[in-house]
Amino acid sequence: MSAAAARPRSWLLAAGLLLAALAPAAARDLAPEVPPQVDTVATGGEWRTARESGVLRIVIVHQGFEHVHSRLWLEWLASGERGPARRVARVLVKELSGGMNVLAVDERARSTFEGPRIRLRSTHSYSHETTDIAIEAGAPGRYQLLEQPTR
Repeated sequence: MSAAAARPRSWLLAAGLLLAALAPAAARDLAPEVPPQVDTVATGGEWRTARESGVLRIVIVHQGFEHVHSRLWLEWLASGERGPARRVARVLVKELSGGMNVLAVDERARSTFEGPRIRLRSTHSYSHETTDIAIEAGAPGRYQLLEQPTR
């Protein structure tokens, strides 16, 4: 093979290597930004009304330094037949977000989501006492605490 014939191939190889090196950067740039305080995002379960249905999503954020505590958001996502899922409602679960409890997905539980029911684990920041938590999701924007942490 002549030197002139090898030149285009080496140029193609160099271009291919450059594109391969840039691919992870492009994928990183396309990923949604998640704040560092977000500890857990989990999707599962289900909700249903006469007009819509979908899945539930929880977002747990840890705050504080020496004595960490959590905030919990509950979201209702509509599963569309045409197009991506969309968020129908989002609420801060105030009863679990103002105290000194650290919330987490309960690794002992069979499932975090059971239909409209969500199971979490709460650990008090000072006493380290753990409590099971159960939330029943209703229509979008509505929920009921079935089991609460110790305050």
